Amino acid sequence: MLDIGIVGADSTHTENFAAILNRGLAGGGMRAVKLWGADPAQARAKAAATGIPQVVDAPQAAMEGVDAVMVLNRWGADHFAPAMQAVERRLPLFVDKPLCDDPAQAIQLTQAAHAAGVPLLSASAVRYDPSFQTMRDALHGLGRTRLVTFTLPQTWRLYGVHAVDAMHVIFGPGAQDVTTVRGDAADVVTIRWPDGRVGVATQVRGGWMQMLCVAVGDTGWTHAEISDRHTVGGIRRMYVETIRSFHAMLTSGEPPIDAGEMVSVIRVVAAAERAARTGRRVALDEIPSA
Repeated sequence: MLDIGIVGADSTHTENFAAILNRGLAGGGMRAVKLWGADPAQARAKAAATGIPQVVDAPQAAMEGVDAVMVLNRWGADHFAPAMQAVERRLPLFVDKPLCDDPAQAIQLTQAAHAAGVPLLSASAVRYDPSFQTMRDALHGLGRTRLVTFTLPQTWRLYGVHAVDAMHVIFGPGAQDVTTVRGDAADVVTIRWPDGRVGVATQVRGGWMQMLCVAVGDTGWTHAEISDRHTVGGIRRMYVETIRSFHAMLTSGEPPIDAGEMVSVIRVVAAAERAARTGRRVALDEIPSA
């Protein structure tokens, strides 16, 4: 049994992932045994609800006597420090989306993990959603994929990574530039790849809380609605599959996603934010890459 320490209690992912671990919904072999949260009362409540036996008073304490660490803070700005502490302890690591807000920190973290031989995984759970995976498989029969559109809720800072991660699954790294039109009700982000492929993310604030991806190939189109209709034990299957991927990494020692791809996602998300602030097209060459 692999013991997991969790850092961060301010995201709903904390109770989802902890419940999956401690209820064996991803197949067993792991359990969440420690939790730290900035709000102790919140951490105690989530630990009690999900069967985590110990709430600790510092992030470092959640990393003592465990086999791996999950950094689940809600905001990407809070990921770098505890993730680096886990790497320094040579503990295999899952960092919730986004890996970091700052691309330079994402680069530093992935390079440190590689140098220390620490397996590291960070991804949007969307890539593990059954509908998205069915759509991705269907694309093989539609020729070259030309366009991916992704509609999502919330704010770009919090949810933009879902759209960009999904586009990387389909197109891979190597985006050329990004433009963003930001209004009171929505953002529209256009990401171009050098060979003419295009990703468009429409982020709508308020209202509908699901996600929709449409992909267009040479000979047709397909789509995926990322919603809560696929569940295991009352928890979204995409979260369960994320934990299965994490467990596979812990078993094999091999990260399922290349570090370069993880960093590329963060660079594109950051480029979109810069484009929104400046009102101009932002080349990916402007964003730190090494």
